[in-house]
Amino acid sequence: MTRIPALVIASILLFSASAGAQQKIEPVAKEVTVFGYKLHYLEAGRGEPVILLHGTGGEGARWMPQIQGLASDFRVIALDQIGFGQSEKPMTNYHSGVFAGFLAGFMKAIGVPKASLIGQSMGAQVALSLAVQKPEMVERLVLVNGGGYRSGPPAPRTTPPDWHARQSANAATLTESREYMEKMYYDHSFVTDQLVEQNLIQRLRSAYTIESMQNAADRGLGGVSEDEVRGIKAPTLLVWGANDKLSPPANADKLNVVIKGSRKVLIDKAGHYPFLEHPDKFNQVVREFLKENR
Repeated sequence: MTRIPALVIASILLFSASAGAQQKIEPVAKEVTVFGYKLHYLEAGRGEPVILLHGTGGEGARWMPQIQGLASDFRVIALDQIGFGQSEKPMTNYHSGVFAGFLAGFMKAIGVPKASLIGQSMGAQVALSLAVQKPEMVERLVLVNGGGYRSGPPAPRTTPPDWHARQSANAATLTESREYMEKMYYDHSFVTDQLVEQNLIQRLRSAYTIESMQNAADRGLGGVSEDEVRGIKAPTLLVWGANDKLSPPANADKLNVVIKGSRKVLIDKAGHYPFLEHPDKFNQVVREFLKENR
């Protein structure tokens, strides 16, 4: 067991006011070893397990409003995925299959044979991959502004990469970090100097992982096919920020058509992080879905 570092404490203070009337339940920081590498995670609450999967450059603490808001009903586990946050960062080719493999190993290591997964952006892709690879481990799926599938072989690149957008996503300076954060949030009042610096620190710590992911995507590594996604049986909820510039709601529509029985909820005046811009609404929608038919 490890103490919660200053950066995570800052996240708690930043988002604790958003938990509304929910009782404040502070998470415990823990570590476990998977495939010889340390994985860090936060855990709070009791009940059915719910695992939170952050997006690129993030960490488990990004989900603080959900950890505190859902832990009264569930055992909430917020993982720093391999290569990110305080988890170790092996030199490998990172793609969704790698993350899903470590997620399966993580669940086994902490004694959770099956859980509901809430994944945002890259984390949604990881959740989809585990639902395809090991469906017996997935109770329910909540995909937040992320996830997708291949409709065929990767198309050859006919134009050079958008190097400015790629560098902005890597966010190696405060200016780049601010530009990236302003793309992610609908309400720019969230983009404070503290948030910009915190994002820069997180992305610098995971610079190799992010660059490796971009290279893997260029080579067509990872991902799941349309047929594989059509085979998903786990009840699925799609929660999308209606004003997302990175992953527009049309992406949710595609998943909604392919995943049989899935439902879509748009959160207005929200960008790529609806769970941070409107945490009370997000938590309400997710709690109702997770408790449905229980």
